[in-house]
Amino acid sequence: MRLLDRLILRELLPPLFFGVGLFTALVFAGGYVFMITEYAVKGAPLRLVIELALLYLPQIAVRTLPMGMLLATLLSFGRLSSDWEITAARAAGVSLRRLMTPVFWLSLLVSLAAIGFNETLVPWATARAAEIRKGILEQLRLTEQEAFGFPQFREGRLDSYVIVAGGRDPQTQELYQLTLLKYPANGARAPEVVLYAQRAQWDGEAHWTLYNGWWRTADGQYGSFVVFRAEPRLNLAIQRTPVQIEALLTNVDERSFRQLREQIAFFQREGADEAQIRQLMVELYNKINVPLASLVFALLGAPLGIRPQRSSPASGFALSVAIIFLYWVAARYLVILGRGAIDPLLASSLPNLIGMALAVWFIARKERA
Repeated sequence: MRLLDRLILRELLPPLFFGVGLFTALVFAGGYVFMITEYAVKGAPLRLVIELALLYLPQIAVRTLPMGMLLATLLSFGRLSSDWEITAARAAGVSLRRLMTPVFWLSLLVSLAAIGFNETLVPWATARAAEIRKGILEQLRLTEQEAFGFPQFREGRLDSYVIVAGGRDPQTQELYQLTLLKYPANGARAPEVVLYAQRAQWDGEAHWTLYNGWWRTADGQYGSFVVFRAEPRLNLAIQRTPVQIEALLTNVDERSFRQLREQIAFFQREGADEAQIRQLMVELYNKINVPLASLVFALLGAPLGIRPQRSSPASGFALSVAIIFLYWVAARYLVILGRGAIDPLLASSLPNLIGMALAVWFIARKERA
C-alpha cells in the first residue's frame, strides 16, 4: 500500500505545483501587472517594484492553492484512469476510498499550510506592500489615490451617493476631494444636487464639516462655500460616521483571524453599519473556509478525474476552470447574502458544504461503478 501511496503522490505533486503557479500567474497578470509595470516605467526603483510584486504573491497563493489542488487531482486521476492503473488497483481489491487516502492527507496538509500563511505571512506581506506602494506614490508624485464611495439610503430608497476621490486620512479621519450626489425622492436616476468639497472633517460628535467647495442644483442654482454643514434646504450631509467608513475600507488581508475578529468587535461597540459588520464576519470565516477548499476540491476532483474512456489533460483543465468559476461565483454571491439574508458563518461555509456533499456523492457513485 505504501508503494501505491507513493505512486499517487508522485502523480499529484507535479500538477499541483504547475496548477498553483499557473493560476497565481493568471491572477497576478489580471490584477497587478499593469500597476507594477506603470511604477517601473515611471521611474520607481527596480528593487522596490520587484519587492512589491513578490509581496502580493502570498495573498494570491492562498486563493490559488485550492485551484491547483483541484487541477492536480483531475489530471493525476485522469492519467491513472486512462492508463488503466485505477482499474488494476480496484481489481486487486483496493477501494476508491483507499486510493484517495494520500489525496486526503496531502490536501489536508495544503489546507493547514494555507491557513498558517493566512495568519502569519499574508497580513505582514499585505501591510508591507501597502507601505511600499504608498512610498512609491509619494516618490513619483503620482495622482493615484485610494478613492472609494458609498451609497446613503433613506426610508429604503437611495438618497445620495458619496465619492471620496482623494482618499481618507486614518489619523485625522479627514476625507479629501469628495463629491456628494443627492437624488430626488421620486426615484429619478439623475441627481437633483451635486456638491463638491476639498475636505471634510468630523466634529467628534455627529456631523461632518465640509470646506472649500461648491454646489449646483438641477434647475441651475449655484453656490460656493468656505465652510459648509448639513443644510436643511438642500438636505445634503454625509450620514456615515468615521467608524462606519473605517469598516467599509477594512482590508481583511492585512489582518489575521484574531485581529479581524477584534476589529469587528470594536465596530460593533461603536455602532458601525450592521450590514458591513456582517460582511466582515463572512470574510472572517473565509480565512478558514477558503484554505479548506483545497481539501474539498481534492475530494471532488479525484472521482471526477476517473473516466471510462481516455481523456486529454485539456479536458481536466477545462473542468477545473468550470468548477472554480462556479465556486467563486457562489462564494461572492453568498458574501452579499451574508450581509443580511443568511447567517455569516453559513454564507462562508456553504460553498464548501455543497462541494463536500457532491464529493461524497461522486465517491459513492464511483465505488458502485
